[in-house]
Amino acid sequence: MTTIPNPTGSLGDLAIGDTAVIVGYTASAPARRLLEMGFLPGRTVSAIRKAPLGDPIEFVVMGARLSMRRVDAAEILVRAEP
Repeated sequence: MTTIPNPTGSLGDLAIGDTAVIVGYTASAPARRLLEMGFLPGRTVSAIRKAPLGDPIEFVVMGARLSMRRVDAAEILVRAEP
């Protein structure tokens, strides 16, 4: 596994197999929709698969598999899980 470049980065920075904890959202993020999908601050999320061209990315959060465009994933702030 690799780690995200900074202690705090975006969900879009995760490599396949990386795990991180959600810490918040950017100002432009559709927070309500992300909350409804299960991307809650404090939750652990893992990147499990990318499409051949790298977009969308599939994540596991709360046991559910969810796909998201890279531009949307960049609006979710995470920190690497130790």
